Amino acid sequence: MEFVPFQESMVEAGAKLLWENYRALRGKGLTLLPQRFEELDSAQEALQRLLTQPRTMGLAAFLKGELRAYLLGTPTVNSIRGRHVWIHPAGLGIDSSFSLELFRDLYARLGAIWVHNGFFDHFLLTLNEPAWLEPWLRVGFGYEQAHALLDLETLDFDHPPNPQITVRQGKKTDRTLVQSFYDIIPRHHAAAPVWGVALPEDLPEIYEGYGELLDEEGTTTWLAFLDGHPVGLHVYRTLWDGVDLLVPAGAARLTVASTREEARGRGVSSTLLSVALQDAYSKGFRVCETDWRITNLLSSRHWESKGFKEVARRLVRKVDPRIVWADGYNVLA
Repeated sequence: MEFVPFQESMVEAGAKLLWENYRALRGKGLTLLPQRFEELDSAQEALQRLLTQPRTMGLAAFLKGELRAYLLGTPTVNSIRGRHVWIHPAGLGIDSSFSLELFRDLYARLGAIWVHNGFFDHFLLTLNEPAWLEPWLRVGFGYEQAHALLDLETLDFDHPPNPQITVRQGKKTDRTLVQSFYDIIPRHHAAAPVWGVALPEDLPEIYEGYGELLDEEGTTTWLAFLDGHPVGLHVYRTLWDGVDLLVPAGAARLTVASTREEARGRGVSSTLLSVALQDAYSKGFRVCETDWRITNLLSSRHWESKGFKEVARRLVRKVDPRIVWADGYNVLA
């Protein structure tokens, strides 16, 4: 097997691998995924778009002059995750006649470049199929986030979960009310067993962002009230991007879901979901997408109970940064 940098000239061959993999995985129960990527042209469009992202780099495995597998990653730097790398769904493909073990070889070689350049956190977003995920677990990745789709055709809108809860759409005059929910998710994620940091310097920006939700085109906010008191918030966005392998174009995305702690267990989120999705269905939406931290026990149990089906998972590998000097060669005299 020969390993060489992935080049623009390999896009057509790589797209064939992506297309074949996607068709096979979608056929294993992931039928809500966009059907268009079972077409070769669409798979090539997705791979081409990924390759043109800044800093995207990749490695290809060749045998007897034929592309057998590839892996692409995008090194990224920001204030939240620091120096890290994203492997997107279109960033990996393999000849179905070869063992998925080949992904581990590609990662070992490409990951060495990332680590050498100080990119110690590696994120992988890929389809949720056990055999497809296994090689990544065996190179130290762990599950972090679930991405799921809900088929609105399967829902029963005739029985609201809690008729004592009133629900209405948010208005521009509700800015302060919507902003009052800004810290529920950060605080819950900072608690056990998620333990996801909520940096104090980020909270003011989150507060302002909640207010801006009311100004966004294609975004709908829903508020729930119990005994006249605001107890819940859902926010939905319309997804129009047709080059997302995980979400059908024109789907509704549930992007914020918050219930005040004192009102949990009374059907607040279930009632919001029922009202909001009934409205979405009446407007022509047929799929809803959302995601959650797998370690968030409330979210993972709640959304699965409402019929959301996991179609993808985000995995993460965090390399100990001391490896740059603790390499087994340097010895204290």
